[in-house]
Amino acid sequence: MTAAATALAPPIATDTSPPLSAGPGLRYGALGFPLAFLSLPLYVMLPSYYASEYGVALATLGFVLLATRALDAALDPFIGQAVDGLFAASTRRAWTVAAIAAGVLASGFAALFFPPVRGNALLVWLASGLILTYLAFSVLSVIHQAWGTRLGGGPAQRSRIVAWREGCGLVGVLVASVLPSLLGMGAASMVLAGTLAIGIVLLARAPRATLQSRAARTHWALPWRSAPFRRLLAVFMLNGIASAIPATLVLFFVRDRLQAAHAEPLFLGAYFAAAALSIPLWVRTVHWLG
Repeated sequence: MTAAATALAPPIATDTSPPLSAGPGLRYGALGFPLAFLSLPLYVMLPSYYASEYGVALATLGFVLLATRALDAALDPFIGQAVDGLFAASTRRAWTVAAIAAGVLASGFAALFFPPVRGNALLVWLASGLILTYLAFSVLSVIHQAWGTRLGGGPAQRSRIVAWREGCGLVGVLVASVLPSLLGMGAASMVLAGTLAIGIVLLARAPRATLQSRAARTHWALPWRSAPFRRLLAVFMLNGIASAIPATLVLFFVRDRLQAAHAEPLFLGAYFAAAALSIPLWVRTVHWLG
């Protein structure tokens, strides 16, 4: 939802923006590393972790994950409206909320993978931790994406902005695919907290929007009246389902079918490295097909 909204957002600044060089690009994009780093353990490793370590039934896990993600999705439009208000007030205010969300995100992640309770209370802990972590993740992601959108510029400039963010995110995914299996979730939690702190510090020095004006307030459901927007969201939904099913099941397949739990880092690394290496192919395909 947030990515689709960002893709449809109109440029706020003019095409006279100076080219985004390596320094400013990295200061903006660095936060993409921990955001992507968090996604892999949270979406791929958490179900397998709770099933193997705590014996939670997969059906129960699926229900909890679906319910908490549905709540997060329902709140996303209102998070977007709130973020618009933050940027209209000042970029510094948006950064402050991002820093708070980063702290909540690091704490929620650690709480999920190191629960102090067992039994029935574990499910309550899991659901509460997921809600807290998902909401913090959404707030921080929307602020980060909106920050880049508000830098404006023409297609080339906007492509560079996205490239820095997604490039740092790609590195985060690759590191997250092997680090938890090699060094454990304790090390992953520390890396997440440290890179979130670095990303927030760098974001404070990142380029800022050249125009800070409050957009006309519209109803949250207004985009649904646009047929192109609905078609775009349909593509996002199908793409999300297509990627979520194998990503969620791959660890169960490696452990239960292949009996190769010791090789999890190798399989995960190959899985996401294949995606990374195929990016030039898809970019060229888009160029060919339009």
